[in-house]
Amino acid sequence: MEQLKNKNYEVVLSSLCEYNDSTKEVTPLSDKMSKRLLNQFKMFPVLEYERTDFSFMLEGSNDVKYKILFAPAEQTATGEPAYTYFMFNPVLVDGTWRLCVKMADDDLDTSK
Repeated sequence: MEQLKNKNYEVVLSSLCEYNDSTKEVTPLSDKMSKRLLNQFKMFPVLEYERTDFSFMLEGSNDVKYKILFAPAEQTATGEPAYTYFMFNPVLVDGTWRLCVKMADDDLDTSK
């Protein structure tokens, strides 16, 4: 989160992965996902953050959720600070933790 706060987007993107629950495969971010995340990171810059939740349940299905302040009250029409949430999925692969992205519109694997 500190890297995002410091706008080190390329460092962040190079450290993130995608996880396919069906195949249990961790891969580097696709170009499409990298561009999508870069746009998201720029649209919602991390000014402040707070970890609000975490859950480690399965090898490939874990949650670490952060509340992100991206606009202070002085910059919003409502006079209230503007927040969003970022969620990550730490995945244990061959004894090494890899930080994967978790998107709100991720497809659910219903084949199991």
